[in-house]
Amino acid sequence: MNLMTNDFLKKYWHVLLYNLLILICFILGYGKFGNIIVDSFREAYIPEQIIRGQVLYKNIFSIYAPFAYLFNALLYLIFGIKLKLLYFAGLAGTLVITNLIFKIAKMFMNKNCALAIVLFFISASVLSPNVFNMFFPYSFGILYGLMFVLASLYCALKQKYPAAYLFYAFSVCSKYEFILLLPLLIYMSGKKDFWKNLIALIIPFIVVYAPIFISGATLEDLFVTLNWILTMSSSKTMYWFYSVTGLVFRPELIPVYLINLLKISIPVAIMYFIKSYFIIPFVFIYLYFFVSPEILVFAFPLILVLFALKYKTLSTNQKLVIMASLLISMKIFFALTLKSYGIYFIPFALIPIVILTPEKLKKSLIITLVLSSIVLGIQNTKALWSKKVKIQTERGVIYTEPYYGNTINELIRYIGKNSKDTVLVYPEGLVVNFLTGCPSDNKFYSLIPLYIETFGEDLIIKRLEIKKPKYIVISNYNTSDYYYAHFGGDYAGELYLYIINNYELKKQIKNEFYFQIYELKNSRPSP
Repeated sequence: MNLMTNDFLKKYWHVLLYNLLILICFILGYGKFGNIIVDSFREAYIPEQIIRGQVLYKNIFSIYAPFAYLFNALLYLIFGIKLKLLYFAGLAGTLVITNLIFKIAKMFMNKNCALAIVLFFISASVLSPNVFNMFFPYSFGILYGLMFVLASLYCALKQKYPAAYLFYAFSVCSKYEFILLLPLLIYMSGKKDFWKNLIALIIPFIVVYAPIFISGATLEDLFVTLNWILTMSSSKTMYWFYSVTGLVFRPELIPVYLINLLKISIPVAIMYFIKSYFIIPFVFIYLYFFVSPEILVFAFPLILVLFALKYKTLSTNQKLVIMASLLISMKIFFALTLKSYGIYFIPFALIPIVILTPEKLKKSLIITLVLSSIVLGIQNTKALWSKKVKIQTERGVIYTEPYYGNTINELIRYIGKNSKDTVLVYPEGLVVNFLTGCPSDNKFYSLIPLYIETFGEDLIIKRLEIKKPKYIVISNYNTSDYYYAHFGGDYAGELYLYIINNYELKKQIKNEFYFQIYELKNSRPSP
C-alpha cells in the first residue's frame, strides 16, 4: 500500500501541488477578489435580472457575449442568488483552466517546466487582487471563454476535431475575441470529419442563443446592440483607455518592451554563466526589486520574432500551438501586463516562450519563472491583505480597502432602511444594487465617460424622464482611465444639471470617497 502511495505521489505530485495551492489561494483570499466599484458586480447583477424576467440585449444592455450570464443565471435559479455561488464557480473554472494549462504544456516539455508555467499563472492570475482575476473576474465570459479555448486547443492538438470545434464555439459564445482561432482550426482539421465538425461548431450557438430569442429578443435587438458596441469601440474615450492600458501600440512604448526584456534576461544570463545554486538567493533579491506588472509586456512580439527565426526546426504541433497562442492573444499583442486583461493570456505567452528557448537556457529560464512566481505571490498577497473592510448582506460578503468600504457600508445601510425602489449609482456602483436587492436601470447601469460618449446625454435624460427612478446616487469615483475624471464635473454636465433640477439632495456620505444621495422630487412608485 505504501509503495502504491509513493508511486502515486511520485507520478502526480506536480498536479496535487498546484491544485492544493489554488485551494489555499481561494481560502486566503475569500471575498477579497476584484474591485468593489469597477466592473465586477455587473457579473452578479445581470444574471439576477435575467431570472427576474429581463431579456439580455432587449431589456439589458451588454457588450459581452451571452454564455456566462445565462450560465450564471442558471446557477442562481438552481442554488439561489448568493455571491458565494459565483466565487465557487470561479474556483471551479480556475481549477479546470490550470489543469488544462498543465496538460497542454506537458505535451511540449517535462513536468517541471510545465509546473513552473502553472506556478507563474497562479501567482499572477489566481492571486490577483484587482478586477482582472480568476475567482470573481471583471467578466465571467473571459473565465469561461479561457476554459473553453484551452479545451479546444488541447483537443485540436490531440486531433479530436469535433470536440475542438465544440469547445471553440462555446469560447466564442463566452468572449467574442476568440473568434480569430477559427482559421487555424479549419487548417488543422482539413476535410476530415467535415460534417461532424460543422455540427459541433453550430450546436453551441443554438444552445446559447436560443434561450435569448425564446425569451423575447429579436435579431433587431442584437443588431442594435452590435451597433452600440461598434460605436463604443470607435469612441475617443475607448481609444484613450486602450492607450493608457497598453492595448494600443504606440512607438514610445518600445523602450518599455526592451527594458522589461532586459530585466528578465539578466537573471537568466546570470544563472546560465554562474552554474551554482548559491547564486539563486541573489537572483531572488534582484527579482524582488525588478519584477513589476510590465515584466512580460514584450512576450508576444518576442514570440513572433523567435517563431519566424526557428520555424523550420519546429514540429507540427509546436508550430500549431504557437500560431494558436498568437491568434488567441491578438487583442493584447503589445500589452501582456499583469494588472490588466493580459493575465488571462499568460499561458499563451509562456508555453511558446519555453518551446522557443534554446535547451541550454531552459533551466535558467525555469528557475527565473519560479522565483518570479514567489515574488508576485508575495506582492499580490500583500495587496489582498489590505482589503480589510467587510461588506456583508444576506446575499454575500466581500472585503475591500477602507477608502471604499466605510462609505459603501453606510450607503447600503441607508438604502436598506429607505428604499426597495430603483437606485442608480453613478458613474458605477452595481455592488449597491446587488447587495441590497434594489434594481438599477438595465440599459444605463454604468455611466463612465465611455458610455456617456456612446449613448449621448440626451438619450440618457429621456430615459430618466420616462423611468423616473426614485434615487440617484453620485460618487466622486475617479474615471480618468477613460480620460475624464469626475461625473458631473469633467463630463456628463447636462445630465448632472438634470439630476439636481429634478431630484432633492437627501444625504451626503462624506469620507475621502463620498456619495451624494438624490431623491426624486414629489417621488412616487415607478410605473
